[in-house]
Amino acid sequence: MKTAMLWGIVALAACTGAQAIDGDPVAGMRKTVTCNACHGVSGFKSMPKLGGQSAGYIVEALRAYKSGKRSHNTMRDVAGALSERDIADLGAHYAAIPKAARAAEATPPVVAERCVACHGAQGDQPAAPEIPILAGQNAAYAGQVLREYREGSRVHEVMQGQAHDLDDAQIAEIIAYFAGRSTLSVK
Repeated sequence: MKTAMLWGIVALAACTGAQAIDGDPVAGMRKTVTCNACHGVSGFKSMPKLGGQSAGYIVEALRAYKSGKRSHNTMRDVAGALSERDIADLGAHYAAIPKAARAAEATPPVVAERCVACHGAQGDQPAAPEIPILAGQNAAYAGQVLREYREGSRVHEVMQGQAHDLDDAQIAEIIAYFAGRSTLSVK
């Protein structure tokens, strides 16, 4: 697993032009106090689950918040205070959290087939480390993100192209399917 995680960080660095740092999951765990205020509370349905996401995804997301590529006032401030070492350590920590038991295989609804190439048929096999796991993600959060991509308030070329023609009912169907796939942990 450590080799795969390291390869993912190296590949991500090659794509983003940043230097890869091998994160320390134990150090990352000690740095989660601020994160846990929102992400560690299972009652916050509008917050993404982070436990079990790849280090590459966590690193990419934190860098995007830090640079302003992703817009969220609280996350911009939190990520802005993090060093590259902190970001790598947090990525390693969240990647090391055991995933929940995988749900039984299911066939994605037709509208979710557009998601499969990047996120996997069950939402737990992303095609690249910087692509998030969708399986078990909070439905309210995932729906909000898809609507933001559709409306253009969240910027990602591929995701905006995938979401631009989705109506609210289709978004609800996609989210219900992936949220029910149980993989991510609240942490």
